[in-house]
Amino acid sequence: MIKHSLKDDLVYISIDKIDFSYRIPLKKLGNTSNWRIGEKGTTGIVIKNVSTWMLQLFTKETTDDKYIKQFKSIIQEHSPKNNINWEDTHLAVTVQNEYNWLVTTNSTAENKMTDDEILSTLEKKHKLP
Repeated sequence: MIKHSLKDDLVYISIDKIDFSYRIPLKKLGNTSNWRIGEKGTTGIVIKNVSTWMLQLFTKETTDDKYIKQFKSIIQEHSPKNNINWEDTHLAVTVQNEYNWLVTTNSTAENKMTDDEILSTLEKKHKLP
């Protein structure tokens, strides 16, 4: 379960039994960005208008969907006028986590894939443009 509290225009976020704690400025809670998945210096996969904080918090390690839903409700509670595309945000978290896993397992694979091959696989699987 995600615990949160509001103090001094900061939202304090923590998840039970996980070393996870953030202080997010209230005015930045609803921020969006165009998330790019792939190696630096490449075009990669770009998913637009997604929650910046959702991606920062839930793509370093794979997370349970219940935490994503809880964090979404926290954002909606404290930043109701956000313009986050929630469907694309969930897609971006999913694709980024799969990309991270493929890159990690690729390092020990017998037949290594290039970054373009990994991205192509993800584009086909998730029907991305």
